[in-house]
Amino acid sequence: MSNLLDRRAFLIGAGAAGGLLIAFGARPVLAVEPVAATAGTPPPSFHPNPFLEIGTDGAVTLWAKNPEIGQGVKTALPMIVAEELEIDWESVRIVQADLDESFGDQAAGGSDAVRSNWQPLREAGAMGRTLLVTAAARRWGVEPASCAAEHGTVRHVPSGRVLRYGELAAEAARLPAPEKVELKDPRQFRLIGTPRRGVDTPAILTGRAVYGLDVRLPEMLYAVIAKPPVFGGTLVRFDPAPALAVPGVRQVVRLDPLPNPTHMLPGVAVIADSTWAALRGRAALTVEWNDGPAAAESTAALARQIEELAGRPGTVVRADGDAEAALADAAQRLEAVYTVPFLAHAAMEPVNCTAAVRDGRCEVWGPLQDPVGARRLAARVTGLPGEAVTVHMTRAGGGFGRRLTSDFAAEAAFLAKTAGQPVQVVWTREDDLRHDFYRPAGRHHLRAGLDASGQLVAWTHHLVNTSRYAFRGDSPAEGSEMYADDFPAGFVTAFRAEHTAAQTRIPTGPWRSTLHSSNAFAVQCFLDEVAAAGGRDPLALRREMLGVPREMAYRNYGGPAFHTGRLRAVLDLAAAKAGWGKPLPPGHGRGIACHFTFGSYAAHVAEVSVDPDGILKIHRLVAAVDCGTAVNPLGVEAQTIGATLDGLNAALQAEITIAGGRTEQGNFHDYLLLRHCDAPLVEVSVVSSTEAPTGMGEIAVPTVAPAVANAIFAATGRRLRQLPLRKKGTLA
Repeated sequence: MSNLLDRRAFLIGAGAAGGLLIAFGARPVLAVEPVAATAGTPPPSFHPNPFLEIGTDGAVTLWAKNPEIGQGVKTALPMIVAEELEIDWESVRIVQADLDESFGDQAAGGSDAVRSNWQPLREAGAMGRTLLVTAAARRWGVEPASCAAEHGTVRHVPSGRVLRYGELAAEAARLPAPEKVELKDPRQFRLIGTPRRGVDTPAILTGRAVYGLDVRLPEMLYAVIAKPPVFGGTLVRFDPAPALAVPGVRQVVRLDPLPNPTHMLPGVAVIADSTWAALRGRAALTVEWNDGPAAAESTAALARQIEELAGRPGTVVRADGDAEAALADAAQRLEAVYTVPFLAHAAMEPVNCTAAVRDGRCEVWGPLQDPVGARRLAARVTGLPGEAVTVHMTRAGGGFGRRLTSDFAAEAAFLAKTAGQPVQVVWTREDDLRHDFYRPAGRHHLRAGLDASGQLVAWTHHLVNTSRYAFRGDSPAEGSEMYADDFPAGFVTAFRAEHTAAQTRIPTGPWRSTLHSSNAFAVQCFLDEVAAAGGRDPLALRREMLGVPREMAYRNYGGPAFHTGRLRAVLDLAAAKAGWGKPLPPGHGRGIACHFTFGSYAAHVAEVSVDPDGILKIHRLVAAVDCGTAVNPLGVEAQTIGATLDGLNAALQAEITIAGGRTEQGNFHDYLLLRHCDAPLVEVSVVSSTEAPTGMGEIAVPTVAPAVANAIFAATGRRLRQLPLRKKGTLA
């Protein structure tokens, strides 16, 4: 390990010079050492399934199976187990699980963790409770039905006798697992539905949380990688000598690309004793690249291509009735084009990963969203079988979809094998922004027809964009960009949606809420245009279109059903909390939007003002969400606030632009993030529900941009159809 002063230690020490010293003690690291064998037999424990363990000393451990990237699952998932286990939350220890097939799916994406684990984790907790009750009943010689589990004990109801779980652990461990277990009546929940702070919150607040960048291994080296500056570029030659002359640099290694560009790019890695030495070595490196055809790509060139493609028919995603005939017969026709830019993920913790390859095995430590993908790629680049790869999931300093791509795990594993020592790959912020997999840029062409009474009778939507499926070679290209059952599909008699994929080498990937973040902007803004053209209130139009509460088929991700009453309920709740319809001062306006994302429902009302110089101020963002049963309401509120602010940043100012086949932005001075002065009051209302829980990590993103844009129209009469909404502080 390097003895150079690390960044966190510097910040702690530097505070003394300015009069403010916040010292949290030694720098927290995940120091991994070989575990020595212990003499004797460990005490027996009760471990009925992978999710829980109870020791004979009464210690209760619950495993959080999915990666924690800030979405709160390290708290919410164990809460589900603890509820059915009938154990007090304050008495449990939560451990982040490694990748293990016994846990089932362990990815973090699509806001799916709570939704997909609700039933299995309830059953896991109920299994533990059932076996403990059975063990107690056998010891007492009574019927299990006469016993009750509560607060980490089993009580014999008629006699009042009590045994603690630890006293029953050994006996319960010897019992056969029942084929079926009885789950608690939700009306008896004591833990689920109560607000709980995140299990890592104290460690985060005191600077002791361990992230991927904190991993430290014996004899670990550090690597940074020079990548082609132009997308799709290839390595011609490099001279390692200048880099090797830098003190601390150990090796300079060539990385050959994998066929899929999301798996590993070509590059030249500098491996050193410290990140500083590696960075200095990379700066000294002499590399020649072949830029290739992407050198001609730019934001302007892509816009021209998209404009040209928009004039041709696309791949039909859904067609109900004859939209063209209905438009031709309409009393009033509307047409609008909405555009969205590329967006970077810009997680606070830059991309990093650590790996060690030794004795025919590979271990990977990192902030991952797809640990299975990381294992697969590590196995591929090391030549080891998948079962020889162990993946340890650290806490991630944000993900937003970027860490669903595991290219950085492939880099770490390959370099660790090459170096013969553990290697931590670290990307700089510039690396992170310029070699990201961006939210696709695109153009939405919408048309609508209204009858003589102002009713919507026809709707067409043609999206031309840079499909992320097309970029990575998946098909069909439209599968990642449009969902056939998204509102207002099924609510307009004559409806057509179509997609065209633009050709580009600009890398794209999943960005928080994926296609919904851009599509909801276009659809919900155009609905406001329809309302205005028909002389309708925007809220009233949406309520009327949704109609009576009923289930609609939803064949895409988040389905199988979409409930109109639940979307209408969040609309009404947000509107009521925001004071929809109440007078506002001149220059102020309210806008509303709603959307169904990944099985959950959200609505936003934005209240804004625009002064005579075009300066936009966001005064309030009022959110209402329905995610079914809110396992941890505090976590749901936090996710809604975070997603709202993320969506606001994307709406106001975030934009990646391309010139000469390169990303122009490099750090937070030119890829702007929301500042405190721009962050409005965010008010959150969570619908009380007995439905099974769905996701929350991404749900509140899509409705922010259209709510703000619609509010700007209400305040000024101006329609803004291009994101971001402002340039250099004023309206675009």
